[in-house]
Amino acid sequence: MKLGLFDHMQKHDKPARSYVDLYKNHLDVLEFADQAGMDFYFVAEHHFDMGFSECPSPGSFLGAASQRTTQIRMGPLVYVLPLWNPIRVAEEVALLDNLMQGRLEVGFGAGIGPFAFAAYNVPWEQKREMTLEALHVIKGIWTHETFSFDGKYFKCKDIDSSIPLVQKPHPPLWMPTRSKDSIEEAASTAISTVQWVPSGMKATRTAFDQYREVYQRAKPEGRKPHMGLMREIYVAETDKQARADGEYHWKNFWQRRGGARTYGAHGSTGLSTILDGGRRQELMDMEHSIADGSFICGAPETVVQQIKTIATDAGADTFLGEFTFGELEQKQALNSLRLFTEQVMPELRCFEVDALNFPRAQA
Repeated sequence: MKLGLFDHMQKHDKPARSYVDLYKNHLDVLEFADQAGMDFYFVAEHHFDMGFSECPSPGSFLGAASQRTTQIRMGPLVYVLPLWNPIRVAEEVALLDNLMQGRLEVGFGAGIGPFAFAAYNVPWEQKREMTLEALHVIKGIWTHETFSFDGKYFKCKDIDSSIPLVQKPHPPLWMPTRSKDSIEEAASTAISTVQWVPSGMKATRTAFDQYREVYQRAKPEGRKPHMGLMREIYVAETDKQARADGEYHWKNFWQRRGGARTYGAHGSTGLSTILDGGRRQELMDMEHSIADGSFICGAPETVVQQIKTIATDAGADTFLGEFTFGELEQKQALNSLRLFTEQVMPELRCFEVDALNFPRAQA
């Protein structure tokens, strides 16, 4: 099984922390994960998010990270494509691929926060069309000596990128998939997919089954994509200690999420509908969240079984854990990550799920 970190890059002030300290601490966590042999690190792009997520430029952070790491594969999850000029993204990815010497992974998505779209003067209602068009432009620049395009949202003429990609034809791509269009685009072109907590395991399994169906029908060429689950995670020496430490930070995480502009009053209509439909109260109940696989929390041996269970339930071959969430102190996050890499990771390395050929869930 492939294992990695996901990072919203939350900022809290208990104790008071500067942005200088915030970015340094997250680079330190990433460097530890690299040295411990984890496979992936992904960082989110969010804007104006009031402490919940403080990385408006994933490429800038990853450029710094490239000089602190040697093995781990890293990337944005995601570039919010409607907020970017696709030519700029194509060039930046080429630069990062060279800085990382071929360790780059790239996530693309449509975005989940209307507040940021309004600030950037980008139409929220057209975000999915813009994303697919931008992705077409980016791939075109990567795979042609010169590329021209005259689309509804983006236009370019005779573009030739002067920086060659290290990975051919381009770095591995990722895309969160919830809508039918995003599942179709990702699965039919062998883009890896990832599912997160809010929609619950039943919806996750449905989306994964749809992805597998499209992939098996399309039979795309190229790298085999991954199917990943992303979860907040806290590992301690005992189950009792993990629950005692983890409960406050888990609840704090979802309280902050409700207040963040991305998910609150100005937030995603899709996620708001999910969270306002009773799901938020379920998630605020830590024991319920552990039982249904939304929160991974416990001693190492417990965490091994929790991850195996959700991977088997969903048919996933990759686990991405968010080790820095809520108001966890740096030493707590690093200890959790240390226990994971020393005692959980070896057990999961020999656990395999054939995600792309996993049997469909029974109705």
